[in-house]
Amino acid sequence: MHRFCAACKREFTPEDFVKEQSRGMESERRELGLEGVRFLYYKCRECNHDEIFVDVLQREGESSKDFETRRAALEAAIKQCATPGVDVVLTAR
Repeated sequence: MHRFCAACKREFTPEDFVKEQSRGMESERRELGLEGVRFLYYKCRECNHDEIFVDVLQREGESSKDFETRRAALEAAIKQCATPGVDVVLTAR
C-alpha cells in the first residue's frame, strides 16, 4: 500500500518508517486489548512531518456492517484526540 505525506505529498519510503514509535504504539495497543487495528508511525524526511497511519482490519467473523460501525467510531475518536503537528490517517483494509 502506498502512503503519502499529508504535508508535502511525497510518497513515504521504508526509511521514513519510525520503528521505535510504531513498536511503542503497538505495544500499548496489545496492553489495552485492542484488536483489529494496526498503528504505523512515519516521519517525512523531506518536510519533517509526523504521520500516524491507523489500519482498521476486519476481524474474523465480523460482519461488514459491524466493521463499518467500528471504523466510524474509531474515526470519530481519532478526531477528538488530534495532536497538533501530527496527522492521523485511518485506512480500512
